[in-house]
Amino acid sequence: MKKIYTIGLAVCLFTAAQAQNFEDAVRFSRLPNYGTARVTAMGGAFNALGGDISAILNNPAGIGVFRKSEFSFTPQLNFTQTKAGNETGKKTSFQVGDMGAVMTLYMPDGNWKGINFSVNYTNLNNFNRKTRQVVGNSYSSFTDVMALQAGNTPSDELDGFLTGLAYDAFLINRDEEKGEYYSVLALSDVHENVAQVKETEEKGFQGEYTLAFGSNYKDKLYIGMSIGVQSVYYKMLSTFTEAPDMDSPSKLDYYTYSEYKKMNGAGINLKFGAIYRPIPALRLGASIHTPTWYNINYTMYTGIYSEFITDFDERTGREKGWYEVPSYEMSVDYNMRSPWRAVVGAATVLGQKAILSADYEFVKYTNAKFTHSSDGYDYGYENSDILAYLRPTHNFRAGAEYRFNPVFSLRAGYNFKESPYYENNKDHNRLHAFSGGFGLNFGTFYCDAAFVHRHSQDETVFYSYGDEVVADPVKNKYKSNEARITFGIRF
Repeated sequence: MKKIYTIGLAVCLFTAAQAQNFEDAVRFSRLPNYGTARVTAMGGAFNALGGDISAILNNPAGIGVFRKSEFSFTPQLNFTQTKAGNETGKKTSFQVGDMGAVMTLYMPDGNWKGINFSVNYTNLNNFNRKTRQVVGNSYSSFTDVMALQAGNTPSDELDGFLTGLAYDAFLINRDEEKGEYYSVLALSDVHENVAQVKETEEKGFQGEYTLAFGSNYKDKLYIGMSIGVQSVYYKMLSTFTEAPDMDSPSKLDYYTYSEYKKMNGAGINLKFGAIYRPIPALRLGASIHTPTWYNINYTMYTGIYSEFITDFDERTGREKGWYEVPSYEMSVDYNMRSPWRAVVGAATVLGQKAILSADYEFVKYTNAKFTHSSDGYDYGYENSDILAYLRPTHNFRAGAEYRFNPVFSLRAGYNFKESPYYENNKDHNRLHAFSGGFGLNFGTFYCDAAFVHRHSQDETVFYSYGDEVVADPVKNKYKSNEARITFGIRF
């Protein structure tokens, strides 16, 4: 017997029904990053504090706390690790965490102490990650899903992105008498078991450019608003390989399904906030964040490569050889609305030595929505999934700072984000972050450093088709360690 290679390839853009899903709404709405090293070290709990340029992203009233103009720059180094079963994937990336300036017009003699404004960039999300997942012995196959998706469609009318590729790569065949398709792995009375490997590499970022304005009334009430313009870029390449046992009746050696997708776009939002200081030692804060309205371009590539140890299929009468589906490119743009959120916080400053702060955040994920696709798709199915699978979340963060002397301070923080999914296992998709750091204040110049450790876990399946075919679950644990350092100048 000799090996004959068959290949199915396509470069295409999914229709809106195949491209977007509620996972994309979560991806661009769950924001784990905080900004400067000081805010990061204190867990992001700055809603009632202000006085830091990246805290304006949380509560724009924080700009009213500034009494001097300021410029700061924060680079970040991130190390991610994904453990799926016994497999581990690692990724290292370097990004700009925060950069911006505050200009103050402070007038100490009046009731209103002037007006401040700022221009700032903050990294909200780091998508860089590698994942390798393995199921050593599965009694279902992705080819079963391909056959079910093909239904009773004539072979010359199968779509060009999956079922058509699977047919041309000899992974599914058509029973002309029954008018239905079957998997190449279901040739015998007992479905062949297969080994499965999925490798995924993700890259990208999500950042916000913020223009904020604020004022200060009698050093008791601080108010502010901001306009935010977000930039999103996400790229993913995954390969999924299945291989049956040796001496497989199907004569399939292995096949690989490849998927590449890229999303890039921009969005705009507004934020409004206030901080009130009833007594010198206590500050109370509150802010409202409107949804971010995005326009996103989505592209995708899919391909199947299969390898058989035969040159003729006696059951179907089809000869096997090299096959290639003509490739083409399309483009689709769509609009997406992220959830709105509300934040309240409280902080106490004890004798200019210690700070304790805590925030509560409510995010209504069911408010997310897809609209206005350039190909005319109405997103009814995807928007129904948002209501069915997502829920509002209650998030908490806390931070502390102790100033040993006018120069040196130590900080620590904790951040918890609830899972946005309806699910039975409450530990899945919860995000925990522990942080710490220190600050050096030399008056005009200051330097802060922070380290944060994040971890979460979930359980995923490679594929499913209703209750008919469900892949074996894979347990995943995600960890990231991140270092940030901020350099700042006051003037």
